[in-house]
Amino acid sequence: MIIATAGHVDHGKTSLIAALTGVDTDRLPEERKRGLSIDLGFAYLPVNKFIAESQSNNPAESVPVAQGALAGDSQTLGFIDVPGHEKFIRNMIAGVGSVDLALLVIAADDGPMPQTREHLAIVRLLGVRQVVVVVTKIDLVEPARLEQVRVLVQQLLDDTPFAHAPVYEVSTMISPNGTRHPAIDQLRSHLEESAVRVEQRRDHGHFRLAVDRSFSVTGAGTIVTGTVVSGSVQVDDVLSLLSSSKQVRVRGIHAQNKQAMQASVGERCALNLTGSELRKNAVLRGDWVSSNSALTAVRTIDVMVAPIVSEAQSADVKKPSHLQSLAHWTSAHLHLGTVSVPCRIALLETDALAHGCSGLARLICDRPLGAVHGDRFVLRDQSAQYTIAGGYVLDPLPPRRGRSRPERLQILRALDQPDAALALRELLRVSSYGVDLRQFCAISNLRDDKITSVLEVNDVVDIESGGERWGVTSAHWRSLNQLALQTLTDWHSENPHALGADQDQLMRALGRGLSETVLRHMLGAMLAEKTLIKRAAVYTLPGWQVSMEKDHEKYWGKLKTLLYEAGPTAPRVVEIADALTLPRDEVTRLLNACVAHGRLYRVSQNRYYRPDELQQLADIGEALAKVNNFTVAAYRDTSGIGRNLVIELLEFFDRVQFTRRMGQNRVVLRSAESVFGGY
Repeated sequence: MIIATAGHVDHGKTSLIAALTGVDTDRLPEERKRGLSIDLGFAYLPVNKFIAESQSNNPAESVPVAQGALAGDSQTLGFIDVPGHEKFIRNMIAGVGSVDLALLVIAADDGPMPQTREHLAIVRLLGVRQVVVVVTKIDLVEPARLEQVRVLVQQLLDDTPFAHAPVYEVSTMISPNGTRHPAIDQLRSHLEESAVRVEQRRDHGHFRLAVDRSFSVTGAGTIVTGTVVSGSVQVDDVLSLLSSSKQVRVRGIHAQNKQAMQASVGERCALNLTGSELRKNAVLRGDWVSSNSALTAVRTIDVMVAPIVSEAQSADVKKPSHLQSLAHWTSAHLHLGTVSVPCRIALLETDALAHGCSGLARLICDRPLGAVHGDRFVLRDQSAQYTIAGGYVLDPLPPRRGRSRPERLQILRALDQPDAALALRELLRVSSYGVDLRQFCAISNLRDDKITSVLEVNDVVDIESGGERWGVTSAHWRSLNQLALQTLTDWHSENPHALGADQDQLMRALGRGLSETVLRHMLGAMLAEKTLIKRAAVYTLPGWQVSMEKDHEKYWGKLKTLLYEAGPTAPRVVEIADALTLPRDEVTRLLNACVAHGRLYRVSQNRYYRPDELQQLADIGEALAKVNNFTVAAYRDTSGIGRNLVIELLEFFDRVQFTRRMGQNRVVLRSAESVFGGY
């Protein structure tokens, strides 16, 4: 379990952790000199250690060990000590982002102070589920003052999820006889029991670690530390740095302050990283280390945001005691994970968002950062002096345009679910054209096995082709089939002289939201069921027949013979015109009529091919791809066709989604039969 402190400056957070663990977390010389925490500090305490200590110190009051927390267990509590001064709120947020429990520390002499309230608000905004209140310095106040503080603490907690949080009143001073305050042991016992009872984090994601420290060790190299937000990592795993997309290897792991072979979600860990391109200072606070290479740094994220009442943090800040509302296009500082970056807040449904309300928004950041669905964040004002809002990420890869369109808002509402699996289920329900599962994996950090299990439970058609993967519910799939049949029926009615519609025409008629991958799969299924017929490049309803104009039909026989004789090196339009002794415009009209009737494909401006000839040429590419991705030169040598014509053919194959160009190579996306067969 990971525990973080929270509270006003000089309220005894560092002293409390020292009393609990025996570790002074002030590691910087300036911190020791000033007696003030500036950056994050860390301490660890094995559970079995303080079970034994508490029972030896107070055998009559020892707390029964909860089931599963045996004295020999290796479970360790990790403590993050955060700075309390308002100037270091950025560091505080970086420390509290992924913890299981927060210790809200309040000094008895001061009572709740501005940073107490702001830290409590931040803890709430970041989704920390458990809070324990610790009233410190009780040795400095009279009983009457302590009673006043009890009332103030309860008022502070009222109207929050932590209204019934346990409260411990302690002193961290050691008595002259060397004993500590008994409430320290009681607090430690409570934390131990909480560690046993803490809800296991549901995790179906790739490994992610938010870097809060990075340094070099002589002989070891780069060390990064942070809390594992999702997944697990093992020694020798290959990870990616989000900031640079560089790959690194895990040389060693320390999890919960112990050498380990693996670190899992919810643990503090240090990773010793190595890599050929890893340089000193290549990893800084705010970076992410992940096993998911699909994660990318982004500058625009769609979120659910909720403004909060914010008090002035110091007397010299000239601003109202609280904001009346959160306005559209407000400038702010975004704190997400361990990074802080300036941003603008674009509200998507209103011009202003009142306190107590939440709404959809887009955050436009000044520089890239890492985020996935469900990540929580805090927004502070432009001067970074007070907290104005918080929320969680819905979509870190939003479309550039149409951010406020009704269909876009419907998608964001569907994504507004407590976990990614539920979000996918709701997204499938509202997406009549299907869901891009590859993109959903990228925005949610879900593993493929979890995606598959969600699809199986929800009766979804799973479509994989050419590196893409889409999911469409069975109900939406049936509706798409009916829509395609109706679209083709309307096409025949409006174009009585055309044999049918090609894929591009069907795509435009069916709507811009439909992907080519889903359309191809649907058309293939309908061909198999014989509800559609394919003739060369066009699709038609069964039984639909048309005839070419008599003049065109008269020349078709000669044209077909000419194309057969030419073989794979189809003649150009001007050569056909010479052979048929016709004007070039007439030949162009003849060729286009043949295309409309499914007898030819137009490969380029001057080249037309028979479907059976194109399938044979595609078979060559398919055979080459079985050995390896192929180049223009490899196809030229195998087919015996000149380079210029090969380039025209391969560009046509790319356009019809038979192949895809990747640098100088081409990969085959689907079979030649599925693209060019059926004539």
